[in-house]
Amino acid sequence: MLCVVAALPAGWFAGVLIDRVPDRLPLAPLPAVRLTGKYLWIHVLMIGLFALAAVRFEDASPGVLVGYLLLFAVLLTVSVIDIELYRLPDLIVLPTLAISLVLIVVVSIMDGAAEQIRYALVGAAMYFGFLLLAHLVYPRGMGFGDVKLAAVMGLYVGWLGSSTMTAIGLVLWAMLLGFIGGAIVGMVMLAVRRRSQPIPFGPFLALGTIIAVLASSSLVSPA
Repeated sequence: MLCVVAALPAGWFAGVLIDRVPDRLPLAPLPAVRLTGKYLWIHVLMIGLFALAAVRFEDASPGVLVGYLLLFAVLLTVSVIDIELYRLPDLIVLPTLAISLVLIVVVSIMDGAAEQIRYALVGAAMYFGFLLLAHLVYPRGMGFGDVKLAAVMGLYVGWLGSSTMTAIGLVLWAMLLGFIGGAIVGMVMLAVRRRSQPIPFGPFLALGTIIAVLASSSLVSPA
């Protein structure tokens, strides 16, 4: 219930970021709560994601749950921006990366699971490195914004690992799910419109990561 309640201000603030960050507009004065059009959908999706996170991490420490609530909120926010503008703003992605690094280190140490820090860093390095290679090979198909977001997603996916190999396995699953989703939508659009058209890839990577996080215990065997 607390997570559902927390989703309401999170959805409101996501709408503020979506409207103002891409144009570098000041956040203040903050608007009132809006429950029409895309803002309603943002609230609905945020509530759904927070509820799923609460179920997935009901046995985890509060710090772990807070981390994944942050991840889901950010992924929803940047996905909407990417769909609208084909951009993943550094003003959201880079602060999230810095905050997440600190959060993961502090929470892991407080939970007596310092080894999880290594798995998180392995996940971040692997996801970032793989998409960086894709960006260098084909920049038009993989933007550098996706590469930077991959570091954030890899941190959290790897954090769920029970060993270096399971962290790598979870990142591979997240990438695979994201690429499959993007490929399916791309082929459908090509079949419907009879011509190739760029699609924002960030939302598919985000969806793959969310699925990998929620289903992590089923996707890889504990080491």
